[in-house]
Amino acid sequence: MKVPDNLIYSIFQFQDERIRKEIARKTVEIATGKRIQNLSDDPVATFNVINLKREISQLSQFSRNRLFADVNLSYIDFTLNKISDKIKMLYTKAVQAKNEINTPDALEAVGAEFREAIKFLLDRANEKVGENYIFSGSALTTKPFTDSFVYQGSDDPFNVQIDEGSFVQVFSSGREVFSTNVYQMDTLFSSPEDPFAVSGTMSVSYDSTTVSVDYGRGIWYLAGKVSDPDVPLSSYGLDGDLILYDSSMNEVARISNYGQYSLNDLISQINSSFAGENISATLVTNPDGTYSLKILDADSNNFIEDTSGNILESNNLQNLVKIFNGISPGNVKAFVHQVPSGQYTMRLIPEDISTTLSISFTGTSLGNFSTLNVFQVLGKIRDKLLAGLGPDDSDIMANQRAYDKVVKVRSQVGSVLSQVRDQEPVQENKMDVLRKQKSDTEEVELSESIMEYTRYRTAYEALMRIVAESRDMTILRYI
Repeated sequence: MKVPDNLIYSIFQFQDERIRKEIARKTVEIATGKRIQNLSDDPVATFNVINLKREISQLSQFSRNRLFADVNLSYIDFTLNKISDKIKMLYTKAVQAKNEINTPDALEAVGAEFREAIKFLLDRANEKVGENYIFSGSALTTKPFTDSFVYQGSDDPFNVQIDEGSFVQVFSSGREVFSTNVYQMDTLFSSPEDPFAVSGTMSVSYDSTTVSVDYGRGIWYLAGKVSDPDVPLSSYGLDGDLILYDSSMNEVARISNYGQYSLNDLISQINSSFAGENISATLVTNPDGTYSLKILDADSNNFIEDTSGNILESNNLQNLVKIFNGISPGNVKAFVHQVPSGQYTMRLIPEDISTTLSISFTGTSLGNFSTLNVFQVLGKIRDKLLAGLGPDDSDIMANQRAYDKVVKVRSQVGSVLSQVRDQEPVQENKMDVLRKQKSDTEEVELSESIMEYTRYRTAYEALMRIVAESRDMTILRYI
């Protein structure tokens, strides 16, 4: 059967177009190194490449964020270390100023050291990395602290994302970083023995504990506690004479050697011996399950004296502090604190740096409590020293609390920094995998493409020979 020339030519034309197209594609692959030039070349592979490019771009941003976090957190850690060292030095100075006998001039000299050190600390708290303040939270361009120690940055932290669903806090609120749980009352007294002009109840709550103390004229407490109200008080080191006076300070009644009685028995003795003057005693159950004593004078015109000073009227700052410390579980301590003017007020400082207090009053309030930041704590010690006054116990504990807080924050920063640095090898490995996947999908194997190109060139030349030999044709006859 004879094959028509036009059929042979059709076959030649089809094969010629196909082979030329493959030769052109392989030529472009060899020239560009890319397997995919157009979406139509391989839609599935193109879609995969687009997704891989998106993942690589996202991972690159995470890597930049990680580096940003690493640089800034490293500097924050360095700065907090400088701050903690300086506060520790001030603590040593404060302890020496409290425990040694110093002249006013010597105290003023220590105060001058505090003044210079606080300037250093404030400068560190207002440090910047580039244009960003490191302790101003999300208000990156706002100076955190004024010269009077007032925080003016943001309370919201600045976070960056370093992985899918993983954010780290880079810039914290300076209010939080330099806060302390040192609570100070704003009411001032000329002397810690000045009688209160008001009465009411102070309640201090923290965790699941509430310590409540009544205060005012005609309210007495045993400034101590016993675990068993039926055991003689002398076994707890409590003894003395309890004397009742009238308004003219004439002795009305006396309970001698009350240490021979248990707490319950002493209550009975008071209610029996002092009842004629409207005096009543009650058993108080303290928050930690121990027991104490409260005595009330309904007329508020009598006076009770304890010759050993264990039972105190809750009518001045000094006694209120002793009563509070006597009946509380001991994880919050009250202090009589002298301010730089020489007047007195109350401070409450928890033993635990993380404990937050809620302080409330019923009746007429003694005053308002507020917390002090690190700079305010140290500034008040500075002002006292410059005024020729030595630090008191609350100053020493507050200074220690300032140091502990900065050390704690530095530890938290170090933990975040470790988390950030752990991401570096993870991100690098993931980037290598993604780039390999993208390369395998998008790029050609050059040697393979050259072989394919050679194969198609050989096939094309063979096609030309076959057709020419079969029909004595040349391509020129059909042009």
